[in-house]
Amino acid sequence: MSINISSWLNKEIIPRRMEAGASLFARKVHRILGVLFLLVLCSFAVWRIWLHWDVNRRLARIHAAGLPINGEELNAWRERVPNTENGALVMTQAFRLLCTFPDKRSNEVTRFRLLLTRTNHWPSATKQLVKAYVQTNVPAMAKAREALQLSRFCYPIDFRTGFETKLPHDDSLREMAHIIELQAALNADAGHADEWPKQVEFLLKLANTVEGEPTLFSYSIRNAIINMAVGITERSLNQTTLQEEMCDELQREFTHIAQTNFLPRALAGERALMIPVFPRGLIGFLERDLDFYLDRMETMMSLAALPSPACLTMTNVLNAAFETGSNRFLTLSGLALSSLQGTVLSGAYMQTHTRLATTALAVERFRQKQGQLPKNLKELVPRFLREVPTDPFDGKPLRYRRLASGYVVYSVGADGHDDGGRERPERKKFYDNSTYDITFIVER
Repeated sequence: MSINISSWLNKEIIPRRMEAGASLFARKVHRILGVLFLLVLCSFAVWRIWLHWDVNRRLARIHAAGLPINGEELNAWRERVPNTENGALVMTQAFRLLCTFPDKRSNEVTRFRLLLTRTNHWPSATKQLVKAYVQTNVPAMAKAREALQLSRFCYPIDFRTGFETKLPHDDSLREMAHIIELQAALNADAGHADEWPKQVEFLLKLANTVEGEPTLFSYSIRNAIINMAVGITERSLNQTTLQEEMCDELQREFTHIAQTNFLPRALAGERALMIPVFPRGLIGFLERDLDFYLDRMETMMSLAALPSPACLTMTNVLNAAFETGSNRFLTLSGLALSSLQGTVLSGAYMQTHTRLATTALAVERFRQKQGQLPKNLKELVPRFLREVPTDPFDGKPLRYRRLASGYVVYSVGADGHDDGGRERPERKKFYDNSTYDITFIVER
């Protein structure tokens, strides 16, 4: 019997060799995949260990600087004030006395803010309504003045609830500040040039009750109240003439209140409240988020300590951080950092407004002494100003221009464009693409 060698090879030998080759190839692939898996696993372990070490290193640096990393530590970090010396406890009593109308007139209270524009003149009915509202809150104002007789303030807050900590006193401060604004406006409308400056000083003292609070929200409230004081000063100077002594006193008050930079402290508090929000699990992706957040906040706090306009580079850091966070799926840190943008700018606006007010009051003192307006701000130095204040947005001296009746002192604002002192309208229309300056205008 003959054997077909070719057929036997095709049926028996070649398939066996192919099967053996495939098995050998599969084993090699498995080995390669196993090695690759081990390499990935080792790389992940190294990355995870490094990340854990880096986060702990950053937290240790915060502790070494004497700063808190959670709400409990933030409670301990705040200055302790004995109850007998704590004006905040008396101020909270004033907050409880705040009230509005018991009838439909309460709806008008929310619109009172629109009455405080520089050129607004109140009809008789509006003036009577404002007077009634202010009169309703006389007991609250009296208690607030009593609180301000004390020099130390620490509002009763428990930061152990972390990022969800409630700060009810901030809203009450804003409401109280608005009532003081209205009282100042009433005095200015009545021509009481010796009365409305007292309300301005009241506002500045009220703002200082939260100067040591380690939160960005309190920092923003303080800036907002100071801006209110500037705004009512501008409005009142358009209606009354102050004596030089009163101008000098207000000028010193505005200069003093803007000298201390509380933004680094507020950022430290914000960071302490935010750190516990980041879970530190085994996988480490949220810890990666925390590492990025701590790195950027460290940069932010360093920049916040710089004078204007250098500190405004924080806005560039925030924009870049938000973009990086989006690209790298750093969701929590991206959201946390992007929310700081408005707060950072609020400090620059507050500085700008106080410098404009200080300069305008110096102009008023010059007018009292010389009987005319200065041709430029250099004429105010050194008698009425130590030096011409710089614009926080570009570092150049503040601008000044005489008007047909009066003058304007102005800053170029965040856009950096000099618009010649163009005043922003109270209600800018959505299709208005014009740029405006930050102005302090006196037309009389």
